[in-house]
Amino acid sequence: MLILLWLIVPDLINQFFFLLVGFVSFRLSSIVTAPEHTDVEFLKILIENMASVIYDEHKGYCITNEPTNKVNDNEGMINNGLQALPWNLYLPEETDDSSSAPDNTPTPPPKPLTKQEKREAKQLKKINASRRRKLKREQELDNKEETKFPDFKPYLAKQELKSLFGSIVKRTCQDPKTDTKILQYRSIALYKSDLEHILPGEWLNDNNISLIYELVVQLFIKHGRKFSNQIQLLYPSLIQLLMHFPDDVESLLPVDELKSSKLIFLPINFIDEMDANLEDANNGDHWSLGVLSLLDNTLYIYDSMQIDDDEISEIQLKKLVQKLQSCKTIVHGKLKVRYLKCDQQQNFDDCGVYVIMITCYLINQLLHQDEMSLDISRVKFNPLDARLYIMKLISRLIKE
Repeated sequence: MLILLWLIVPDLINQFFFLLVGFVSFRLSSIVTAPEHTDVEFLKILIENMASVIYDEHKGYCITNEPTNKVNDNEGMINNGLQALPWNLYLPEETDDSSSAPDNTPTPPPKPLTKQEKREAKQLKKINASRRRKLKREQELDNKEETKFPDFKPYLAKQELKSLFGSIVKRTCQDPKTDTKILQYRSIALYKSDLEHILPGEWLNDNNISLIYELVVQLFIKHGRKFSNQIQLLYPSLIQLLMHFPDDVESLLPVDELKSSKLIFLPINFIDEMDANLEDANNGDHWSLGVLSLLDNTLYIYDSMQIDDDEISEIQLKKLVQKLQSCKTIVHGKLKVRYLKCDQQQNFDDCGVYVIMITCYLINQLLHQDEMSLDISRVKFNPLDARLYIMKLISRLIKE
């Protein structure tokens, strides 16, 4: 009997040990979500009382572990993110292109219609009636969106957006069928095809985001407070290079500008098909915003379409973090990844618009508040209103 116990007990102890190790590993995996074989710490938590970013007039941007007690003016309110920034200080005021001086030329009396013209007029009435029925159906569908934004009229916003698009094309394109360049703002060339991506139901491309980022840098960050150069915005094309090409990271980045930075905005374009042709324009599948805080070595992710267990995106994000960590001139130490709660999009088209809205909202807080939180969980965004606002900004730039 003693011999039997002597043989069995060690085996039971070993089994208990392996069960204990497995349980501990399982508990850890439920806290840290990351692809296998990675040294990057992922944490998908919805942070409510996170650390605050404060502005010190002698040091610039700093971080404190004390949660902010300040309530942002736009919390709980619906906005498009862009409207918070003082665009009117730098761009020409909006004008109504449809308004013009009254024409006092007398009109001749109308000629009587021929039979052919009468038939055409009758057919035109039928076409217009069909159009009115179609527009009425669209308006009924838009009423669903009005329940989310009570004081916003999506049908009218779409009509104004399309009308403004047509006005810009008419002013800048001699041949509407060709992809004409309509605007050159510093290094960003905007074409008619780029403008089409701002219309409702379209997916924003690199150029749309790059234009707004360049505007924010030139108009607000460079004219901002003393240490506003500690905020940097990187183009989507540069982030794409960092994620998918094995070149030396420091040779791609504007290292001299980033050396003094503390908060870097990264528009991230995730690609579902890993073997996609990266040279094709607008080939991504989803936009998210990353804010790299060198104050606490954390990459904060704002995803307007959060999906649990998105392994493909996490693999790409891991590669980006590893590339950033390899740039020792800028990043000192190991980076953490934190997913923050934000307003969620209601369709598959507005992810790029959310990147712009959240960027502008946070930039305004950083430039005009002495204490702010990166938590925007209580801020509601209106992407259709943002599309209209972007189109208006482009119209004002063309007039400048």
